[in-house]
Amino acid sequence: MKEYLILADVKTTVSMKVKANNQQEAEMIAQRQLNDLSVANIKLHIENLNGEVLKPNVENFEIQINNIEEE
Repeated sequence: MKEYLILADVKTTVSMKVKANNQQEAEMIAQRQLNDLSVANIKLHIENLNGEVLKPNVENFEIQINNIEEE
């Protein structure tokens, strides 16, 4: 049996909470924590409906903040 390398793009939205005095400060904190150059490793864990767990290697990633909401 042969082995094949499959490359696929997986788009997802993540969320996190930060404590800040205002929205501008919250954005600065998030930018610092999620900066592409600060993140050393991203791990992806996918669980299928049948319970099978996939842990693909993340070959490349890009982080972009799209929205900030006050809770």
